[in-house]
Amino acid sequence: MTLEKWLSEIIKSRGISLSKMARLTNIPYAALYDSLMSKSRHREIKGQELVRVCGFLGVDPMDFAEQHQGVEN
Repeated sequence: MTLEKWLSEIIKSRGISLSKMARLTNIPYAALYDSLMSKSRHREIKGQELVRVCGFLGVDPMDFAEQHQGVEN
């Protein structure tokens, strides 16, 4: 599982609006959509975006790293 897929699943499971997240994190909606929701346009999330999204979601990106250490994506 990729980092972007992990974040996407958290967002979907919580019913979070991507447009609201974009406003509150000051990340363009298109960037969030392309990184986290688009099936055809895969865009890796950038470092600063990751920090903002994880802060918004209240998750620690190290949780992903620990769960997927040594696992091929």
